[in-house]
Amino acid sequence: MAKIKVKELEVGMTLTADVCDPNGRFLLGKGCELVEKHIKALNAWGVISVEISDDDIPEDINRIEISPEVYHAIEEQVKTRFQHNDMNVPFVKELVDESVRFFVEQLGE
Repeated sequence: MAKIKVKELEVGMTLTADVCDPNGRFLLGKGCELVEKHIKALNAWGVISVEISDDDIPEDINRIEISPEVYHAIEEQVKTRFQHNDMNVPFVKELVDESVRFFVEQLGE
C-alpha cells in the first residue's frame, strides 16, 4: 500500500483504504477501482491523498529513501507543531501526514 497525492492518481488505480473528506464523511471505499469521475470528486471534496495498491504506483513518482530514525525525527517535529490539536480529527491527522511527507520530500531536493 502506498499513499499518493490525488493529483497523481490515474484511472484504474485501486484504493487500499476507505477515503473520507476533510470533515470525515465517507466518499469511496477500499477496493474501489478509480474512474475519472472518482478523481474529479476527490479533488472537489478537498481530499489531498489516498492509499493505493503498490502495484498501481506509477514508475515516474520519485521515491525518497530515508532511514527510519530520520523519518521518526521529522514526524516528532511535525507532531510538536500540532500538539494542541486533536489528532483523532481526520483532517488534522491528514494535515500532519501531509506535513511529514512535505518535509521528507524536501530532503530529496
